[in-house]
Amino acid sequence: MIGSLKIEVLVEDTENPEKPMLWTEHGLSILVTAEIDGGEVRILFDTGASGRPLLHNASLMEVDLRRVDLIVLSHGHYDHTGGLVEALKEIKPRTPIPIILHPDALGRKFALKPRLRYTGIPCSEREVEDLGGRFLASRKPVKLADGITASGEIERVTGFEKTPEDYVILRNGELVRDIMLDDQALVIESHKGLIIVTGCAHAGIINTVKYAQKIVKEEKVYALIGGFHLISASDERLAKTIEKLREINPAIIAPCHCTGEKAVSRLRTNFKDEFKEVHVGSTLRM
Repeated sequence: MIGSLKIEVLVEDTENPEKPMLWTEHGLSILVTAEIDGGEVRILFDTGASGRPLLHNASLMEVDLRRVDLIVLSHGHYDHTGGLVEALKEIKPRTPIPIILHPDALGRKFALKPRLRYTGIPCSEREVEDLGGRFLASRKPVKLADGITASGEIERVTGFEKTPEDYVILRNGELVRDIMLDDQALVIESHKGLIIVTGCAHAGIINTVKYAQKIVKEEKVYALIGGFHLISASDERLAKTIEKLREINPAIIAPCHCTGEKAVSRLRTNFKDEFKEVHVGSTLRM
């Protein structure tokens, strides 16, 4: 169980009207700082798309990336992993720093629309290792610290949360549909309930919550923060998601990145008290 928690959004798609000097890009990077047993653990959750906004924003936000203890990659898309090399150059780990991800995140990923394009991790494992990073690839949950878990592969149990069909991955010399089994979340156990941080929630935000509850054996959910990937969701899926979120009843719903303007608007309307705006530079304390 953690004590205090600070969540800082270092990279995100939308401008912060209160911090116009920060740079935006299509991507996500969140620094989680948790107080545990009188000390602090700092987890960099994703690294954005390019690294430049990450370093620029961290500097202006007075975030010292050299103090990062662990890196977690939510999945293997470039907009969450593209800043990894620059992050490692800044961190300058004295001992190898674990980078937790699903094995499929290391695969060769492509999108089919509007044309075939590479969407996977843009750097090699050799580059990462030369800079002091060590990939820890696991399908299973990985305990990062007391009360903090990387979920690993998320079970798909809802019938309405489907992954898009225009993503593919190279397997055995053949491009096959990528249902993004590498998607994972950060699950934090607090005295107020679970705090779940998502990159894109390609597995579905409801699937993500249900799996988080299962792996740490805790039903109460306090906060959901991150990308919900509802940007192209149908009205039916949005309605079902809102219905299930009402049942889950989190105190904080803080969507960003790939959630999409339409979905964010619907969530803002339906969860007036719980909804929190998230932009680059946003900080949430719990």
